[in-house]
Amino acid sequence: MGWEARRIITLLTDFGLNDPFVGMMKGVIFGINPYVALVDLCHTSKAYDPSEGTFLLTTAYRYFPQGTIHVAVVDPGVGGPRRPILVTCDGHLFIGPDNGLLSSLAEQAGSSGVRAITAARYFLQPVSATFHGRDIFAPVAGHLSLGTEPAELGEPIDDYVRLALPRATPSGTSLIRGEVLHVDRFGNLVTNIARADLELLAAGGLLMGLLVHAAGLEIPIVAYYGQVAPSAPGAVIGSADYLEIFVNQGDASRFLDVGRGTEVVVGRRDVVTSHL
Repeated sequence: MGWEARRIITLLTDFGLNDPFVGMMKGVIFGINPYVALVDLCHTSKAYDPSEGTFLLTTAYRYFPQGTIHVAVVDPGVGGPRRPILVTCDGHLFIGPDNGLLSSLAEQAGSSGVRAITAARYFLQPVSATFHGRDIFAPVAGHLSLGTEPAELGEPIDDYVRLALPRATPSGTSLIRGEVLHVDRFGNLVTNIARADLELLAAGGLLMGLLVHAAGLEIPIVAYYGQVAPSAPGAVIGSADYLEIFVNQGDASRFLDVGRGTEVVVGRRDVVTSHL
């Protein structure tokens, strides 16, 4: 066994870094395939909230090579009737609970790309009612990394739990309304307003001709953080191609006293204020 078995497995959880939970999942995976490459995608996704985990996973997975296995565990229903599922999408494999966490990827994959994981022979026994990340998701990922075929894990399903992320919506032809989906480590407010939404709104003009309105403030769109003064707010197209509100060398979440779910409105400078 060697480089041919060196698959990549990413881990996204809400476990944090103060407990050994993530380390134990890695230990289980290495016990099955010691040659696998493990990547910590994120372990500070909002606890008990699959929607934020969905956003983080769907904006990150495409930067990994095809064949990567992604384990996502944000699982408030652990031990209950919810199923573990496997999604095959865009050349990647995704493992997680059937609570909506993987539903946006499942929608892309279609029903033939979604399976309920029922093959208990691939689980770590006995299975704890409180730690399926260690006892189900991690060992399944380890076996997949060694070449286990998805069809061996269970039958296709089409009744998986759907979780629709809020979408930015046009308001007439001059405004678009969205909301904050994620607050990152720096306090930047990442919205669901995509670059494509803004380009459509700008109608061929510069994005800097648009104005962002959030928490009672009018905020300019700039090309990079340093285009506003230190401690001043601005908005920029972030690395995931979504609009984010920032404070230069500061924390926008604290500065504006807002968080996830806050409404954000974008429009042309000459109309945004009068149409709010």
